[in-house]
Amino acid sequence: MFWDFVLNAFFPPVCPVCSTRVEVQGSLCPDCFARLEFVSDNSKEHASAVVYNETSRQLILALKYGDRLDLAPLLARLMYNAGSGVFEKADVITCVPLHWKRILARKYNQAAVLAAELSKLSGVCSDPNILKRIRSTPKQGSRRERFENVRGAFVLNPDITIQGKTVVLIDDVVTTGATANSCAGVLIRGGAKEVRLLTFARA
Repeated sequence: MFWDFVLNAFFPPVCPVCSTRVEVQGSLCPDCFARLEFVSDNSKEHASAVVYNETSRQLILALKYGDRLDLAPLLARLMYNAGSGVFEKADVITCVPLHWKRILARKYNQAAVLAAELSKLSGVCSDPNILKRIRSTPKQGSRRERFENVRGAFVLNPDITIQGKTVVLIDDVVTTGATANSCAGVLIRGGAKEVRLLTFARA
């Protein structure tokens, strides 16, 4: 408590989007929270918390590139509130993996961080090592390029068995669905009974 007081005195918590002073580190100010567009048409197989707009984009960038790991509980809670149904009778949570070069550059996989937080909320165990990314994929513009880009980029970890399991796949944002589809395909071919997708934002 003392150190929290000291930190708040010298580094007061601010909204990660607009830098307005807030009460709790890792929280949004009321105005920025109101700018989040919540998704209302989620299904058990594919759920997202919010629409990808300028506010959600800044949150994702802060978590992904800005070392704002304190945002993970907030994002995970919004994800869980939107898609708690995906965890019903699920066996394991995993995440879209990063190539090792990106891990070195970023220091962590933001999807793995979200998966760990969602494991705490749902009680379903998380294993970020089920999938491996064996090829670094450059960003491409068109839908066709994105699907071609991720073809063969992911493989199943041979040391892990998912036979007959229901897997919840976590990512921060889904755009065309190319990455999620590629990962889901690998999991299904590897023996998964079902794959469900949960993301923070949806384009």
